[in-house]
Amino acid sequence: MSYHEFITVRMSGTMRAELFAHAAERQLDVGKLVRDLIAFELAVGRHRAREALGQLLFLAIAMDELLAAHSDETLRDHVIQQWRTRLDEEASSDAQ
Repeated sequence: MSYHEFITVRMSGTMRAELFAHAAERQLDVGKLVRDLIAFELAVGRHRAREALGQLLFLAIAMDELLAAHSDETLRDHVIQQWRTRLDEEASSDAQ
């Protein structure tokens, strides 16, 4: 495979020594090890985002059902209003 892009990474001497030792243990050159690590992190990162989104969706659905079933029939609407207010506050603080 032909590679045309280069990345320069600054690291301590200790980290460099550990990287080279790890590559040697795995019988890989350092470039191959770094490419494998980057590819793994990119793949896992996307998976982590999907997993986190799925967990958030589950929690949102569960919370909505619990609020809807609560004896205080106004609680769900109150929580939704508080959530919207907080989102507006966060959006305005980010804009400043």
